[in-house]
Amino acid sequence: MPCKRKTLSQPPIGAELLQSNFVVNNTTKIFHTPTVDKIMEEAMPLLRAGKGGQAEVLFRKALTLEPVTPDLLNNLAQALELQGLVDDGLCISETILILFPDYLFARTALAHAAMHDNDFEDALELLTPLFSRREFHISEYNVLCSALIEFSLLTEQYQAARIWFDAWSGPDPKNPRLDHYSTLEVKCLHKKQGY
Repeated sequence: MPCKRKTLSQPPIGAELLQSNFVVNNTTKIFHTPTVDKIMEEAMPLLRAGKGGQAEVLFRKALTLEPVTPDLLNNLAQALELQGLVDDGLCISETILILFPDYLFARTALAHAAMHDNDFEDALELLTPLFSRREFHISEYNVLCSALIEFSLLTEQYQAARIWFDAWSGPDPKNPRLDHYSTLEVKCLHKKQGY
């Protein structure tokens, strides 16, 4: 017997964003001095490779040249978290949010932390202001979609997770995180259905 498709009893998280005209682009929004750019060129591959300690040293060096820069602070937070210093990383994210309330990466980092503490109300409160934005850098959109899929899966809103998965795969179809969430979604559905 075919399974009936369950309809959403409420709109998916971020429905107001999905129903609006928004742009995803690759336009750089934050500019650094040439010296800091050079440090970033060295630090970012280390961060992506999971070498948090080496990346931390470089981000701290960059922050001595540009002390209150949200992307440098955010990257330092990630480098610390890679080293298991999660509380230190979250403290930096909280500071970024206070100084730069519109900085998407701090909001999503704190929302992920709230979700992992089962505080979905706080996570939603952190994510909601992002739904009024109408322009996203591709990296911002990737992080936002990741957070919305995770929120949807953890709150068992599987159709909402699928909607955001499909919305994400349009602008960035080769993103490796899509494979992760596709696998995770199948596992969640099987768990729900008792497999």
